[in-house]
Amino acid sequence: MTEIILIFFQIFFIGFLIKLTIPNIKINSVLTTSLTESLILKSIIFINLLLVFSLLNISLNYLIISLIVISLILILKEKEKFKINFNFNFNFKNFLIFIYIFIVSIVLTYDLQLGWDAKFFWFLKTINFYQDNSLLNLEKLPATDYPHLGSYIWSFFWRFPFDSYEYLGRIFYVFLYILSIFYFCEIFKSNETYKIILSSLIILVTFDIELFNGNQEILIFSLILVAAKLSYELVAQKIKNPMNHLIFLLLSFNAALWIKMEGLFLLGFILFIILLFGNLNLKHKKFVLLFSVFLIATRFIILYFLNSELESFEFEKTFNYSFFENLLLNLKTISFYSIVYSLSLPLISFSLLILLLNIYLFKIDKIQLFIIFYLLLNVLFIFAAFMLTMENVYWQVRVGLKRVMFESSGFYLLTIVYLFNKIKKND
Repeated sequence: MTEIILIFFQIFFIGFLIKLTIPNIKINSVLTTSLTESLILKSIIFINLLLVFSLLNISLNYLIISLIVISLILILKEKEKFKINFNFNFNFKNFLIFIYIFIVSIVLTYDLQLGWDAKFFWFLKTINFYQDNSLLNLEKLPATDYPHLGSYIWSFFWRFPFDSYEYLGRIFYVFLYILSIFYFCEIFKSNETYKIILSSLIILVTFDIELFNGNQEILIFSLILVAAKLSYELVAQKIKNPMNHLIFLLLSFNAALWIKMEGLFLLGFILFIILLFGNLNLKHKKFVLLFSVFLIATRFIILYFLNSELESFEFEKTFNYSFFENLLLNLKTISFYSIVYSLSLPLISFSLLILLLNIYLFKIDKIQLFIIFYLLLNVLFIFAAFMLTMENVYWQVRVGLKRVMFESSGFYLLTIVYLFNKIKKND
């Protein structure tokens, strides 16, 4: 019973902390009115704020004090809007979001086993920050080149507000997962009831307790859902001022860079294709390009100061005689398991069928090209990543390919959005 109470208050702590430490947000010059949109976009900013604190090696105690001070300043600054700031609009949708987060968090407590990567990499980094060790102390841990942000978030919510069970830190992963799905489904041109049903179906189809075993794929999955919605709006609509969309896309990209290495590609592809198909002028395209380069350069500069040698890769073992000898076999292995895992991931298998249906029913436009290009780049990335950086391709494919495919699977829901909105438009 005690743990249930702790979980209950932990969820509220996460929600209130994020809502109060980040100022109100405008999208398309309009103040966000949806609790879901407000919380998910503020969560993106909050994650990047934690990244800055982690890079500055600021103690977690000073961090929580700083966040409380920021909250008080924002409350005092906007005291006339105090009621607006605290208006949580407890309608059925908001209540359901809380229930989903609460239920998944409860289920999490009954399966506390950590994944293999979590045990040997991510949890060690989490302990490092939980014990208030610095970023540079990661040099002493395995896989120094693995990003640290997911572990830093884990350690922060482990420490605050209760400083008791480590899994309380992972509730933020649940929080982001549920919110990102409901936020994504706001893109459907439908009433609130249908959006709630669609969100619930996506949760039902994607939920697996192993997603919250300390590995970081669920965070990338959630960030890609956010980026997919923002990018779809940039491609499908002529937005007068797309800068806010671009800023949140770049913040999502930056967060992914520091959570998992493939985030560079899986969200980077979205930014690249936005330059091709987004309704952007030259000024906006330059902004995206230059800021993306800056974020990537910053990531690798920090790696350099950590004395990282990209130990999780095996470049020195890649281009040898066995690589060319096994080239065809490795291609067959990746191809075979890509098909197998596509069938075992309902979001991918169903979305690809819808993509074929869209191509058959409608003339290919830039929205469909946007989705197709991402699919092609993703496929190329998978083959390159598993063939060029691993010595034992078969083993790596068996243990890692499905997880990588899951990370980007939410993006392909755009095929369903496209079909749904087309049918709605023609009614």
